[in-house]
Amino acid sequence: EIVLDQNGNPVRNSGGRYYIIPAFRGNGGGLTLTRVGSETCPRTVVQASSEHSNGLPVVISALPRSLFISTSWRVTIRFVGAPTCIPEPSFWHIPQDSELEGAVKVGASDERFPLEFRIERVSEDAYKLMHCPSISDSCRDLGIAIDEEGNRRLVVRDENPLLVRFKKANRDSEN
Repeated sequence: EIVLDQNGNPVRNSGGRYYIIPAFRGNGGGLTLTRVGSETCPRTVVQASSEHSNGLPVVISALPRSLFISTSWRVTIRFVGAPTCIPEPSFWHIPQDSELEGAVKVGASDERFPLEFRIERVSEDAYKLMHCPSISDSCRDLGIAIDEEGNRRLVVRDENPLLVRFKKANRDSEN
């Protein structure tokens, strides 16, 4: 099944820029980056606290040579316009040594093309993101955990997944 953006158009494989926003209003904004703990560069994926913020645009890529992303495919996700202090390519990944276990981070991964995530349809107008470690066939939902600093971190959760939609980002809206 092909993943659709909020306008009903197929999400492009490696070719489009999208905001990942909550599927329902009143649940914060889109996904973005912030600096937490001892990080000198913003590397932690968080949900913007304002529902008026789209967050940062992402590019979603899969290995099959297809124009569009399908559900159940393993994908990589990377932010477009991430801070220059983050080495390229700056894929989303979940480091083993994270101070908050299961927190999604951005940066160089151990793998050249880390296919750690999956998109699954939950309802007609909502999807969920899942983490699928490369060493396992099992996947776990991603949801929001609020830390002691009030950051809405994207983390592996076994309940209450973050339900999202994909909003096409045009180059003008990114500035």
